Amino acid sequence: MNARSQRARGFTLIELLIVIAVIAVLMAVLLPALNRAREAGKRAACLNNARSLVVAWTMYCSDHDGEMPAGQALPTVGWVHGLPGAFQTKPVDAPVEDQVAAIRAGALYRYASTEKVYRCPVAAKYEMLTYGSAPSMNGISPENAPIVKNLYRLQHQSTRLVFIDNYGEDWDALWYIYYLQPKWWNPVPMRHGAGTVVAFADAHSEFHAWKDPRTIEYAKMTWQESEAQRTAAPAQNGNEDLRWAQTIVWGKLGYTFQP
Repeated sequence: MNARSQRARGFTLIELLIVIAVIAVLMAVLLPALNRAREAGKRAACLNNARSLVVAWTMYCSDHDGEMPAGQALPTVGWVHGLPGAFQTKPVDAPVEDQVAAIRAGALYRYASTEKVYRCPVAAKYEMLTYGSAPSMNGISPENAPIVKNLYRLQHQSTRLVFIDNYGEDWDALWYIYYLQPKWWNPVPMRHGAGTVVAFADAHSEFHAWKDPRTIEYAKMTWQESEAQRTAAPAQNGNEDLRWAQTIVWGKLGYTFQP
């Protein structure tokens, strides 16, 4: 074969098909790994956000002789402020600049003045606040559950919840859970896999995986779907996820757990 014919020779059809097949196999192997790596990066960012918020929260407490910022976000008070008027019950419908203004007006903004730490990295672009505070931390309870207002009086700080990766629809930025019965109150948050990111009063954050199928089924609902069935939802006796969540929020159960 002369030099001219060698230069003119290209790939045969079989060779092209083999190359395409090899590329397809490599893509099938690599894409799931890349997706897992990408998700792991977002989870790490969420963990860092939650930790930044709880560090800011502990700094606020330190500067105020242990007194905690208000856990419920109302239009003029709270670790973040609530939104006034029609947006008070639908904060994600508010313009982004109004949501950001409510964050900046909150008690923690002096200590955590980067807006991105207030939202999970996988949240929708119009959601500026996706973390919720524990009602036991200077919040509210319609069940007369135990409320703590001073960090220095809080026992077992490493196991007491301060912030949780929550929904942007939560109008008061407070993630409530029942104290007196084995039921969820607010919708169960689930991101970064079948679990959620939480931050504790000793200023550490972690990812908690949900295990009970009832928890995961509930968490798959939209905010509106789970809120609509809240008062009529059946009790979930024996749900270890529920017991864990109620215990880290309130420090104890207000009922007798039945496995």
